[in-house]
Amino acid sequence: MLFTYDGIVVGRREIGDNSCFIDILTEEQGIIEATAHGAKKINSPLLSSAALFSYSKFCLNKTKLRYTVNSAKPIFSFHEIGADIEKLALASYFAQAVRFCTPQEQTQDNIVRFFAIALFEAKRAARLETVRSAFELRFSSMLGYHPDLRACLNCGCYEHGEMFFLPDSGEIVCGDCFDRDYRGRYFQLPPDTLSAMRNILYAPLDRAFRFTVSGDSAAVLSRVTESYFLARTERSFPALEYYKGIRITP
Repeated sequence: MLFTYDGIVVGRREIGDNSCFIDILTEEQGIIEATAHGAKKINSPLLSSAALFSYSKFCLNKTKLRYTVNSAKPIFSFHEIGADIEKLALASYFAQAVRFCTPQEQTQDNIVRFFAIALFEAKRAARLETVRSAFELRFSSMLGYHPDLRACLNCGCYEHGEMFFLPDSGEIVCGDCFDRDYRGRYFQLPPDTLSAMRNILYAPLDRAFRFTVSGDSAAVLSRVTESYFLARTERSFPALEYYKGIRITP
């Protein structure tokens, strides 16, 4: 039986001399693992479509539990990311995250669009850490781990001289309500950091990566989103550690 999906290749594993398994991120079926026979041949019609980060229209043949790529037509390629090792490492982290956290064969609204936007922003960005933060926090929300940053959980104030984020509950508390003897995990958020987090969560998807934050506020944002994402997904990502190890920009 043949199925057609638009999707982005987020994983690839070689098979012998000419073929490979590819993991395709789709809206309709989440992650699909498919065999791309002959995709490594120089004259293969699947050569570009089976490449990592390739966005293509895939025609897949399904027999029992196995998908095979019947044909594919490229829509867009993010191959330029490979020219910058830091951007490639970050994109690989994004790919690893969606590959391991997105369910297989379940509808995932806007996941392909979100991932494509993340790759585009990584390709064009001067400050990759803000792109990483936007990806981690928005993807956490898309997975169902949606923090409530609208107002203080106790008094309901929107702004305060001090705001604290409680990652274990995903809530914020103002300085007047915060228990100074609290022993759990928390982050004090500079105003710019909280504003950036609200933009990431509540802005339309195509604006979620568009915000300005720098200096100490950017550093806090990186720590908060990484901590929240890794705690909620309950796993580590080797690609993230590699990215952090080679990162040039502070």
